[in-house]
Amino acid sequence: MKALNQPESWWGWHGYNQPQALSITQIMRAGTFTPRIGAILWLAMEHGRSIILAAEPPGAGKTTILTALLAFAKPESSLYFTQGWGETFRLPPIEPEDPPIYIMINEISDHLPVYSWGPYVQKAFELMADGYSLASTMHAETVEGVIEQLTEECDVPASDIGHLAFVVPMYIGAANGQRVRRVSEVAVLEKLGASYDRHTIARWDREADTFDILSTPAQINAVSRRLGIDEDDFLDAVGHRQKLLETLIEENVLAMDEVQVRALQFMGYEVAEEEPEDIA
Repeated sequence: MKALNQPESWWGWHGYNQPQALSITQIMRAGTFTPRIGAILWLAMEHGRSIILAAEPPGAGKTTILTALLAFAKPESSLYFTQGWGETFRLPPIEPEDPPIYIMINEISDHLPVYSWGPYVQKAFELMADGYSLASTMHAETVEGVIEQLTEECDVPASDIGHLAFVVPMYIGAANGQRVRRVSEVAVLEKLGASYDRHTIARWDREADTFDILSTPAQINAVSRRLGIDEDDFLDAVGHRQKLLETLIEENVLAMDEVQVRALQFMGYEVAEEEPEDIA
């Protein structure tokens, strides 16, 4: 994967209070989400769909997870890191059949000058309408909280919200007497006329500490449609990727580079394990 510029303040490279970046297998092994959810997010990145990770407290692991998900993007994809206030979005042109170009916003927030807010967020959503992809984080507890900030505080038109494909809020706190970090929901958004539609395709049960994932035909239809693939092909793709992720956890494949190599080989790319692709 090619970086079009140098990142500034992208803390996900090292994880939160971690000397090295956390891989998706480490994150799943900790129980943050299941391999089935991991397989869905893999497909989202593989197909160049836009995504926002959200959690209310700082240090929740939003950027860490987002960075780990880059292992599933196609190697011909490009990353453009925004610089916060004053960003000019000097992106190369993109055509419909081109590999994804991800606009990497470290955080949609007005807290620091290195973050993006207001007109910079509006511009990012306009660029999504032109075919670019977005990968970012926000401080919010729910999908509704994400959308409220985007529309009411950043003035993103409702007609542009549907360009965002996946919203993934997280819960950080106590459950059953233990401190936990869990993906609380996976929602799919899509354009619907001058507005947008929203579908919950996975949800965490706090009391049981279990996940309900793709349990209805409507959920399967929503996410497969958003990815642009047939429902049966989507279920096959999720199942195969879920199995690989479970295998990687069982085999204790935890380094990000190793996970990326196995993922790329699964997707049909020739990658030598001793010389893995660099995601930066």
